Amino acid sequence: MFHPRDCMSDRIRKVILERICDGTYVAGQRLVELQIAREFDTSQAPIREALCELEAMRIVETQPYKGTRVRQISSQELEECLQIRGVLEELAANQVEERLLGKIDLLREKALETVDSAKQGDARRYGYANIEFHRMIVEASQNQTIMMVWNMLTPEVRMLASARAHVDKLEEGAHEHLEIVDAFAEGDNRFAGKLLKIHTEKVLVHNFKKEPV
Repeated sequence: MFHPRDCMSDRIRKVILERICDGTYVAGQRLVELQIAREFDTSQAPIREALCELEAMRIVETQPYKGTRVRQISSQELEECLQIRGVLEELAANQVEERLLGKIDLLREKALETVDSAKQGDARRYGYANIEFHRMIVEASQNQTIMMVWNMLTPEVRMLASARAHVDKLEEGAHEHLEIVDAFAEGDNRFAGKLLKIHTEKVLVHNFKKEPV
């Protein structure tokens, strides 16, 4: 049975996540349930549910007598998530079959949005377009396990953090998106998958100065 509270907790989770992504809430900042409940004019129950979901995603952390705070993501964790994401997206590309062909114009539109954002040096806009570009590919696989694990990596936080940290590399990444779209458009999903993995490996190099293996 559908409960209105479920919808409210989902909405609150998304708003909190957006605020963490755009820097409104910074690492270490305490998230007070009562204050958020007052802002949304609701009880603390949906706030608690939203924070529990974010804690499961390792975005926030709760400590006894200290409350819930925005979690600092370590460089090791970011590196591990990027490694896993590259493998997942290559696997997803190999499973999309022809499902992306009907959405190829939308995928190209997102790729072009990253190109335009990169030229303007708009890391935030680039980051969100980048997320949607990759999400479209993962969802087209229709592999529920790939989608679940990919979402657990919370790409919003990690992709936006990387975009803000490497504004000078955005144009390179944006043009790689166009190459990936071309591969899918030509029906070469396996090559598109390889390009996706290489694309993520370059992000690893930019963040950690490690050559891809």
